[in-house]
Order: sequence, then C-alpha cells, then structure tokens
Amino acid sequence: MDNTIVTIGDINYIWGIFLLIASARKAGMKEPFLVGVKKFTPEAERVLGQFGEVKVVPLDGNNRSLACLKAHVMLQTETEFVTWADSDAFFTGNVSDILVPSSPKEIHFRLRAPSEMPDAFKGHAFGEDGRSIPKAVLDVWRRDIKDIAGEALEEARYQTAGSACFCAFSMARFRRFVEIWHELQLKVLPDRDVGVVDKSLLYYHQLDESTLNACLNFVVDAPRVQDVYRMDKERDRLFVHFIARPKPWDGWTKRAFRFFDEYVAIVEWAEERGLVLPGPVPGCLMRSHKALMRAMIPWMTLKPKLARRIRRIFGK
Repeated sequence: MDNTIVTIGDINYIWGIFLLIASARKAGMKEPFLVGVKKFTPEAERVLGQFGEVKVVPLDGNNRSLACLKAHVMLQTETEFVTWADSDAFFTGNVSDILVPSSPKEIHFRLRAPSEMPDAFKGHAFGEDGRSIPKAVLDVWRRDIKDIAGEALEEARYQTAGSACFCAFSMARFRRFVEIWHELQLKVLPDRDVGVVDKSLLYYHQLDESTLNACLNFVVDAPRVQDVYRMDKERDRLFVHFIARPKPWDGWTKRAFRFFDEYVAIVEWAEERGLVLPGPVPGCLMRSHKALMRAMIPWMTLKPKLARRIRRIFGK
C-alpha cells in the first residue's frame, strides 16, 4: 500500500516518537514515516533516521501548538494514502493491512459513542443532552467552513464527534479537504502555543480535533467515515493511544499500565538491535521496575494535576 504514517512532536516527545516508529518496525511494518519536529537537535533526528524511511519536517518557526499543525505536515506527503498517528501512541502488532480505509472514498476514523460525548464537551454547557454535538457548535462549524470553502452542507453528517489521534484516508483524493482543514485551523485557533486543549474556545476547545470534526461534518467533498473502526479489535493488532498524563516515558496511569509489558518490549527490542536510544532508558520503561511503577500510579497521576493547579494559581 502506498501509504505514509505521519506524526508530530517536540523534543520532549522524542521517546514517544521513537517508540511509535520502533513499534511499527518491530512488527514488520515498512511504511515511511513523516515526522513534524520542534526543538530537535541533529542527534535527535539521527536517532529517528536509524529506522530507515523516516523524514522530518522542522516546525521551529511556527508559534502555534503542534496540534494545530497536523494538516500542515500531512500536506507534505507524496504517497496516495496518509495515516495520522499521534506520537504518544504505539502499535501492538503489524496493522499495515488495516490502516487505510476499505474504500478510497472513506476515512478510517473513530467516532465516539453517545455515552462518550459528555467527556468530549465537558465544561461546555449548551442546554442539550450532552450525548451529541451541540447545535450551537454545529452552527458555528458550518459558518466557518462556508467562509473558507465557499460552500458547506446544510446539515451535519454525524451526531457525535471523533478522536483525532488516528485517521487514514486517500491524500490523492482528499488533498483539498486537508487544505480546508489547515485553513480552518489558521482562521479559528490561537496563533500561540496553548497546548492540546484551550477551554477558552467555546466552539473549538479541542483544537485539531474540533476543526477536523467540523470539516468531516460540513465540507461538501469530505471523506465518509468508515463504518467499522478496526484499530481496537485485536489485542495483538491495536493502535494504543496514551491520552492522559503522565506519558509512559515519565510515569504511568492506571489505564495505560495495561500495556506496560508491550511498551517496554519495544525498548528491549531496540536495545537488542544496538539502536542508539533517545537517551538513558527512563526508569518508567524498565521491566525490573514494573512493581514499583504500579505502586506509584496514584502519585504519578496526581502530580500533573497538582502542577496544572499551581500554574493556574500563579498565572503561569
């Protein structure tokens, strides 16, 4: 399959990017990787280059959150298909044959169930049941898409929003769709680094995810979401996304710890092959520390919450 896997991250995510690519190569996946990078050193680029078929796109001149630059990096691909994979993630096995959608008219993308929607729009009360995308949000999405594309569907395609941590589709067919996504992000998202969520944005608080869902709902020639999301069906062929903090190279959450053995096995695989690692192996990624990591989960989960609260108190 003529497919490129695209991801993004700054130097703080070097372990995540390294292990994402390593997980693919360990499983026998041969897709080229295109990586948007920020604050990377030449040595960090060489560490990624060891895997072969890895190209980096420097993003140091852009002040926006990296989440806002996904479409920008995807537009640099030259293959027929493109697969987006967040860099705080990995593959548990060879998924090359199920990455791209079964039809070139579709996008491989996971829409949330109605029961998940209160989490997606948490803190954004529009007086509705919370189990679908609020009408007030859809109205703004449609208006902005029409402003950029010149036209928009009258009615939204979907009642729930999907997660932007993974998607795959035909770039050859839907390049204009990606251009509209990128233009929408430039129009409605902050021109500074606000992280991955900005709760001050009433209609686009999830940044890239909000804009992607706006495009999927209202761009006239958008790909249709594939009926079945295939990346969560088999334990040995999963796309695992570590959604919360800390990330596994810094610590473990209870949810993420289910994959401790598989994730650490990737580090061990890289060591066995003599690959240059991003740095000394963090204690969190040492098999000998498994019991300690399990015991520390409550503290490691609480620590980032305390840090956020302190930043809010002191306005930093």
